Amino acid sequence: MTVTRELALASTAGRRRRRPHLGPSFWAGAGILAGILLLAGWMSLWPPYDPLATAGPPMSGPSAANWLGTDNLGRDTFTRLALAARTSLIISGAGALLGAIVGTTLGLIAGYVGGWVDAVIMRIVDALLALPAILVALVVGVVIGNGAGPLILALGLVFAPGFARVMRAPVIAMRDRDFVLAARLSGVRGPRIVLEHLLPNVLTPLFVQFASVASQIVLIEAALSYLGQGVQAPEPSAGRMISEFTRFMQVQPLLIILPSLVIILLSAAWNLLADGLQDWLAPRREPAFSLGRKRADRAPKNSSTRENSTTRGTTHTEESQL
Repeated sequence: MTVTRELALASTAGRRRRRPHLGPSFWAGAGILAGILLLAGWMSLWPPYDPLATAGPPMSGPSAANWLGTDNLGRDTFTRLALAARTSLIISGAGALLGAIVGTTLGLIAGYVGGWVDAVIMRIVDALLALPAILVALVVGVVIGNGAGPLILALGLVFAPGFARVMRAPVIAMRDRDFVLAARLSGVRGPRIVLEHLLPNVLTPLFVQFASVASQIVLIEAALSYLGQGVQAPEPSAGRMISEFTRFMQVQPLLIILPSLVIILLSAAWNLLADGLQDWLAPRREPAFSLGRKRADRAPKNSSTRENSTTRGTTHTEESQL
């Protein structure tokens, strides 16, 4: 057993540990997002119909001319859905990016400096996390107006505290490592240490949080557009399309089903991307080696137990003979 354990240790130490391949969750999410992005680019550059002009008879079903039919004004549904998906994709990506920039900056400062600076930033973060995202977006819309720009600003600021909390923990764990202490002793300034030494080593949770937040922004943007406080006409939006076509649900149910599918696909794609990144970036153990190690650890215990039982049996026999 000891020889087997030594061989296992030698083979594992000699074999270079490789990062696992990207799983199906990542590729499914990335494929959906890439498909929507390509479709949105096609509709932006070479749309088959004007999204604001009549393209056929009102409330018509799918046909060769209009692949997904037309709405109550005769506008092509396929063109408008593609542009609505583009709008939602831009808002979710830009909002998550803004939240990542602001939140990561706050998290790095709080985690590296510590002390009262950390306490003040975290209390502000806790207060902002207690506010509902939709309520904050509605207030910002009232103050600076509705549209894609204010919506990106509002949602980015809403989700920035989440990024700050996620980034603060690994920075605290890394700031006392040997390479950080060596940089301090070498005379490197704090901002350079944060940007060159700490930030590259704490990017793993940032990527996962980015995709997760983008998925939430898709749903919030659709809800705000449904309430009339998100993307404004004449720009297409999946949430506003659901709100406008609710009264035609029995006549033409595709006008409700198709925008709902767009929202579900975008949210699911971001979630799949987050799960795939989490599985790829998270540290993994080697179950085969750990199992072999447990078996190797059990072997001496078993042999020692047998030796003790044999010794006890021999002693008992000698006592009975006496």
